[in-house]
Amino acid sequence: MSTEKTDFAIIAARHGIDLSMVQPLSLPVRLVELERCLARQDVPYPILPEHAEPYFAAARAGKPFTVGTLSGDTVDVGQYRNAQVYENYTFEEHLSWACLIAEQQRTKHQYACLEYLSGEKTFEIGGTIIPDFYLLNARIFQQTSWQLATVNMIIPAELFFTCHSHRFFPVTTFMRALEQDYLAEPDIGHDVAGHVATFTIPVVAHVMQNHGLARNLIYDEQDARLAKANSDAERNKIQQKADELLLYAERIYWFTVEFGLVMQQGSVRAFGAGILSSPGETLYSVNSSKPTRLLIDPSLDTDLLRLATTDYLISEYQKTYFVTERFELLDSLTPERIVATAKLASKLPHFSWRDIAPGDQVLNVGESAISTNEKYLRLMSNQICDDCLTRAAIRNLRLIDHGIDPSIDLQKVWRGPIAQVPEAIVEWFKREDEAHKFLQITKPLHFETANDGPVS
Repeated sequence: MSTEKTDFAIIAARHGIDLSMVQPLSLPVRLVELERCLARQDVPYPILPEHAEPYFAAARAGKPFTVGTLSGDTVDVGQYRNAQVYENYTFEEHLSWACLIAEQQRTKHQYACLEYLSGEKTFEIGGTIIPDFYLLNARIFQQTSWQLATVNMIIPAELFFTCHSHRFFPVTTFMRALEQDYLAEPDIGHDVAGHVATFTIPVVAHVMQNHGLARNLIYDEQDARLAKANSDAERNKIQQKADELLLYAERIYWFTVEFGLVMQQGSVRAFGAGILSSPGETLYSVNSSKPTRLLIDPSLDTDLLRLATTDYLISEYQKTYFVTERFELLDSLTPERIVATAKLASKLPHFSWRDIAPGDQVLNVGESAISTNEKYLRLMSNQICDDCLTRAAIRNLRLIDHGIDPSIDLQKVWRGPIAQVPEAIVEWFKREDEAHKFLQITKPLHFETANDGPVS
């Protein structure tokens, strides 16, 4: 046995994998299964013959999968377009999938919510080989009416949510390195083994599509305002504002669809795809004393605003998780409400991912938790700040310096009064900012101030 095969056998044994089961199926075998799947009528969304026939013909001809074609709708991902060439996956990549799935299953069955586990059974997420997107896409459509669109990297939020508005989910085609647990960028282990099961949780699927529809509302308003703009400067400001509103909407998505926890049968359980695609973060998010966990009711404006105004990083495990009281509360996240929350968030000071604010319903105080003013003190004294703390501190101090909209009663925005930033810190920051000290640290965001007028 070669050294490489010996190493693979050792790795497989470490994860409880039978190396002989890591055997990709041939195209003829995959076609038999696909033909059987396309013919099913005992599903919520049977595939019409006029869509099934050309779909199967493309698979039989060996055409790489790009975008699902099982409905009358489609999406154009432009320069991010990609294709799954199934035969190009190496044995090592299939083994990486097998090992990751094995570890995911161990943590999912202990910490995932019941609805998520049911969804995994529906799509047969598991096994020891990377899924063929032709077959997976057909199964997803039959159960949820969603489809896949392959992309080559992380795509802009505007395009990501455009896909959602048409019930398409962007998926990458590469597999993370063998035995790599956490990944800051999405791969098949995240997009497929993390997200696909969430499509079967109706309220989560609704939140996903509603973010797509919220994107449409934001950019439709942008286009209407651009049509009346009289200068490049005004047009740039309008475009920047739309992008920022989507950023705040994206935070709601992040803390629910990607990194959401939910109370279930008296315990905290995970449903966020970003959590469940990482065995390490699954255990950490639910069972560790290190992160802060806050209980929220998304149907309350204060709690939804808490999500929209909370900054985060993607480079490591989260410092704060938000625990939804009950799944059905997520049904309150309509497109209109998402946009309205984003607009108010643009006028307000923001929290970092370490902050605990007055009125927060704290389930667990994390080891890195701080009060709302500590980020300013750290910035002023040159103490170590992560990028999230720095970004939130600079944005808030700029907003305070320019003047918070006087029509907003901050005492009523949150569940409790937020500590006022000491004037000495504001004056210090003003001097430093005028000297351009922070320009290389963070690009200034547009925010609504008393001088900007009302947001339409």
